[in-house]
Order: sequence, then C-alpha cells, then structure tokens
Amino acid sequence: MKTSFVAAAIAACLPAVSLASPVHLEYPLETQVIKAADDALRLVQSRYGDTDSMVLTGTVSSLLGTHYHFAQANSKREPCKGALVVSTGRDGQLYRVFNTLVANPGACDANLPLAPRPHTLVEPPEGEAVTASLTVFDPDPRTATGRALEDGQSNVDNIVVPAEAYRTVDDIEVTRAGGKLYLANSRVTAVDITHMFGEAVSPRQGIVSVDEGMPFAFRREQAAFRDVNAFYHLDQSLRYLETLGFVGGKALFTAPLKIDAQGEAGNNSTYLSDIDVLSMGTGGVPDSEDADVVLHEFAHAITERLTPDWQGGDTEAMGEGFSDYWAGAYSYWVQRDRAVKFEPDLFGNWDGITGALKSRRSLNDADARYYPEFDYRAHVSVMGTLSDELWSTPLFQTLKQAVEVYGEGAFDEFNRIVLEGQAGIGYGAKMHDVARSTVDAAARLYPDKDYAGLLEARFKNHQILRDDVMLAQSSNLLRSPDGKRVVLPAALVNTSGRQLVGYRSDLSLPALGWSRTVRHEGVADGHSHSLGEALTLPVTLQCGDELVLAAETAASHSSALQPFASRQQVNFIYGEPQLAIAPQVLDQALADARPAPLGDKIVLGDNLYALKVDDGAGVVGNDFAIYLSLSHERLSDLKVTVRAPSGRSITLMGNQALPLASHEYLYTIANTPALEQWAGEPLAGNWTLDITDRVAGNVGEIHRWGIGPVTGYQCAAASGDGDKGTVAPAAGASGGSLGLTGLLASLFLAGVRRRIKR
Repeated sequence: MKTSFVAAAIAACLPAVSLASPVHLEYPLETQVIKAADDALRLVQSRYGDTDSMVLTGTVSSLLGTHYHFAQANSKREPCKGALVVSTGRDGQLYRVFNTLVANPGACDANLPLAPRPHTLVEPPEGEAVTASLTVFDPDPRTATGRALEDGQSNVDNIVVPAEAYRTVDDIEVTRAGGKLYLANSRVTAVDITHMFGEAVSPRQGIVSVDEGMPFAFRREQAAFRDVNAFYHLDQSLRYLETLGFVGGKALFTAPLKIDAQGEAGNNSTYLSDIDVLSMGTGGVPDSEDADVVLHEFAHAITERLTPDWQGGDTEAMGEGFSDYWAGAYSYWVQRDRAVKFEPDLFGNWDGITGALKSRRSLNDADARYYPEFDYRAHVSVMGTLSDELWSTPLFQTLKQAVEVYGEGAFDEFNRIVLEGQAGIGYGAKMHDVARSTVDAAARLYPDKDYAGLLEARFKNHQILRDDVMLAQSSNLLRSPDGKRVVLPAALVNTSGRQLVGYRSDLSLPALGWSRTVRHEGVADGHSHSLGEALTLPVTLQCGDELVLAAETAASHSSALQPFASRQQVNFIYGEPQLAIAPQVLDQALADARPAPLGDKIVLGDNLYALKVDDGAGVVGNDFAIYLSLSHERLSDLKVTVRAPSGRSITLMGNQALPLASHEYLYTIANTPALEQWAGEPLAGNWTLDITDRVAGNVGEIHRWGIGPVTGYQCAAASGDGDKGTVAPAAGASGGSLGLTGLLASLFLAGVRRRIKR
C-alpha cells in the first residue's frame, strides 16, 4: 500500500508521545563573581524562595571551579532531602546551579549524615617512609594471563594460578618501624578491624609485615597476599588521582585511606563511609585478589568526596556504575598494548567466576535504555536493564572510542572528564543531570577535542540525554504524486517533559534549496509542530537521491536561564523503493507486554513474523535493504530485530525514544552500516522479524515489512509520462505471522523462548 500525498502529511502529525525528563541543572543568563560561601548564600536567597533556612553542607574544589553545597533546614534545624549547589568557574564567575529544593522545608524529611559506628581496629606503628617490592596480581590472574584459568572448577581453592599471573612491583612506599616493614604510607594504611558495632567482622588476620630488607612476596594461598594486593592497587589509584590534577586545594583525600583486605566474612565488600574504611569480603574468591573490586570500592570513596550529598534520585545506580567504570578503565589500561584484549567489557573478571554467587557485570549493555520516571537503585533491573550497567556502559564505551580516536593520552583526559562530571551535583540527581554535567565538563576541559560529542551521542543512544525539542520523522521516504511537490513527513516535538518558554529552530534541506525558521512560545510538553508543507522539487533531483534535513534549535525553560542548544539531522530517500522480494502486508495488532501472574515481573510481548525466500535469490549485496512500517503509542517500548537464515541478527530499533507514533523506514547499508555483517550471505531461507514489547499499557500495529535487493525507486514524472526509476518484478517469497507449527520450529531453531523479566 503506497502512502498518498495527503496521508504523508497526516502521518507527520500523529500524536506525539511525552518523554518526561525533568532537569535539575540551571545555567543562569545573569552571572556574578562568587568568592566565598557567603556570596553564594546571598545569591541563593535573592533568587530562590523558601531559602531562609539554608545551611552550608560542604564546599568542594574541582578542576574547573568551586561548588558550594546548600540544603534547606526543617523546624528542627535538620537538613532537608533536597539540595542547591552553586558552581563557579576557575575565575569565580557563577556558572551553574543544581536545584532540587523542596516545598515547605519546615516540615521536610531530614537528610542526616550517618553517625560513625563504634569500632576498633589495629593499625601499623608509625615510622619512616622507605620503599619495598610487592608481589601482586595486576589486575587479576585471568586478565594478566589473557585466558580463563578456572577450567570448569566451581571451587576457587582448586584453581591453579600459574606463576605468570603474578607481577613483582618495585619502589612502593611503605613504612619502616622496629626492624619491620608495614603496608602504610602517606596515601594508604592497611588495617585490621577487630570489632564493629552491628557488623560481623572476619577472623582477625593482624597487621601484615616483613623483616626489613625483605620483599612482600606472598602467594594467594597465604592470607597476607590479600593485604599486599589490595594495598598496592589502592595506593596506585590514589597516586593516579593526583596525576589527574586533584592535588593541593583540589585534593580529594587529605589523610591516608584505610583498608581492611579481609574485613568481612561474606562475599561482599563495602566502603564504610561513616568511618572512612574499605572493608573487603573473603567469601568465594577473596575480593582483595581482584583489582576490579578494590578499585570499585575506592571509587565509592571518590564519589563521596566529589559530591557530599550523593543520595536520592538515581545516585545509587550511578555510584555503582561509576565504580564499575573506574575498575574497568584500569583493566583496559593494563591491556592497552595488546592486540587482542581479554574480556575488556566485564567487571569482576576474577572475583565473579566461581561459586554460587557469580557476579560479573557488563560494561557494554548496548540494549540498556533509560526511563526517567523511575528512580534507579543499586543492582536492580528496570525494564530489563540492570541499573548499574545503564550508567557504566556509556562511560566505558566512550572511553574506548576516545582512545581509538585520540590515542593513549585520552585515558587521562577522559577520566578527568568523568570525575569533573560528578562535581557540582547534589541530592536527588538523575542520570540525565550527571550526563549533561559530564558533557559540559568535556566541552570546557577539552574544547579542541570532540569528547563532548562522543559522550552526548552515547548518552542519547541510551536515552539518558534527550534534546528538549526533537526533530522526528514518521518516514524516511519522500514521495511525490506528481513529481513537482513533496511533503516532509517530519515534526518538531517538545520532549523536555515540561512546558517551554519557547524555542527557535532553524531548518534547512539543501537538496531542495529550502530553509525555514520555526518559532514557538509557551510550548506545552509533547507539543508537535508538523513540517508537512508542500515543497517544490528541483528538476535536478533524481529518483533514489538521499536528502538531509538539518535543524539547529535553541529551547528556553526560563527567561532567566540560558537556552539549551542542539543540532540534529534526519535523512530521507526520494521515491518509492522497489524490492525484488515483495514485502508482506500484515496490518496486525502487536502483542503488548503484560504483568506476570505472580510477583512484580513482566511478561514481554513477543511478536514473530517469518518470511521465506526461495532458492536462487542471490546473496546480500550493497543494494540490500529492509523495509519496515509500524505504529505504536510509545515506540520506545519496542525492540525490533531481524534474523537472517544464517542465524545472525541485527537490531533495527533498540527502544529508542521516538516521539511520533508512526515509523516507516527503509534500512539500507548507507543509513544502517550494521547490515554489512550479512554481506555475501545467501538470501534464500527463513528471515524472521522479532518485535519485543517490554512495557505494558501501550498498543500498536505492524503494517508491512520486507527484505531484499532494491531494484530501483518509483517516482512520478512531472510531465505525467509515467514513473522514473527501474522497477523489477518481485521474486518469490512467502510468509506471515508464524503459525503454531512454524512458530515452534522457529523458536527451536533460533533458541528463542518466552522471556520474563523483572
């Protein structure tokens, strides 16, 4: 079924979907110099209501400036669960405000700091600084050797660790006292927690020492190895933090950080923020044997110092995700010179390989998508995505991309960006707040490199960042009934989650010699402005030509704040594609996700459609394409994949936040490079379209889909003499939604089963 000239205009005006995403970052138009906390307080009380009870909760200096943290107080003079953080640049000029102020602060819930719990611990004696040699895993036995060592063993004690997994490091600062060497220096102190109120501590291992002049040369069979390994990696990471510029007034750690490498009997480690001690678990694989776990816990300590009120909102998930990132970044650095890196996208390569509690997490969850209406806690699944991985994935994958683009120096530069992105954030922060702060940090720290662009693209891919006004298309095909005019099936949609004061968008489509400026004031959330006017086609436009529609948009949330700017573009193809294999016409309702009978689980809505291509159809070449037409009340609910006869799949739609309810798209190698992975494979066989709905409550339909070579494009001639473009007869193909027998066979062959997710 072809889309008519009028229908194309209507499609662009289909109801838009609200993608609410409240933002807590404010960039004032009017700035001033702030030299001290009192200046910041006067600014706050002059511009914000309900701030008479404001109290200063902390001041942090970072690479780019100073951040003054305030909270309202209730009637008991206790700080509220909300924050206002005033951030300045290096010159003291007001740059940004983070705002999660609460209404009626006098009756607010208190955000009280955790009181230090009673505890006792043993520390090394004081002495003088000397150096010694240490034997360690760097970062862990599997990564160090580049191979799996467990060989199916479920008992960690039965795993044989070869000598090559160990590394001896020299000139490490330790303490000499009474003829002994101890694991203590100006940055780290290895301690032994002997008692802690309300906590079960591990068996007391005492303080590790060696005779003066001897190395700390232990093996993992000896408990002392855990202390040595943890001490080394914590010391190195603290030293690295200093090289990034966190020294002097910007230093995050001004006293030695304490670590008990065998602090807990269970298979869990913790940064005890109330007493400022890292306590490492000994269950399963002892956590101190894996640098990933040591650095993960250390990263929690970094976050606590960069952001004194790191609580509420999505902070739990982001804290875990950043900690996984910090650990993964080090393991990636260790392998930087390897042609083939060992499992770089996994956290806990050694700690998580055996026992009942295998716990390796991914640093590359490409399908992870953000839903701002939820608060993301630590280690929970939200709409099928593990919260920790949703934050670690864009950070770690952008790090890898940055190193590929800018070389080895990008490691340090990108780590500075990630750390600076957390500065100036307060209570109740959401992922999009810290994502925007991180992109800002990239642009300010390295304006001559495109770290900001790399990060923004990655955050947008996971829906963590969204443009306030989105340039959206309901189809990437431009059709003309007479060869003279065409309607753009596109719209500008307010996806900010709030009413905008206004926006201005400068649009251009150079191939048609067309440009236009769109202005709106008082724009409601979800408002859609159709671009469906008739445009004149130039005589030089050829059937099958690709066109680019660009938009430069500035959206304003308040007359007192700087507008948010964005650049976007969408691509079109002129003409009706002619596929050598006729597409299927389905026009069927899509199965929606639904609550499971028990618990808080969701049964995914699975929709499978098969298309069989006859023998002799050739192979996948440069002219291969996939045609898809569907509609849905919220397209971000859907994941759409296509599986080739070879069994290899490609994701066409990965729960992207598309604000229009209609989606017609011709996927070609030019606009979807992932299709190249099928190059040279036979077309003959069973092709399967899999549409998975992961959110209950919204409905949709599948209209048409097909695959095959594009033999040409059909375009009406202005003279009325007929169609321009080459049209080939459709090759043999059959299929439809899978019947019972076909469905069972397809599920068996593809290894697909009904999926239930939390």
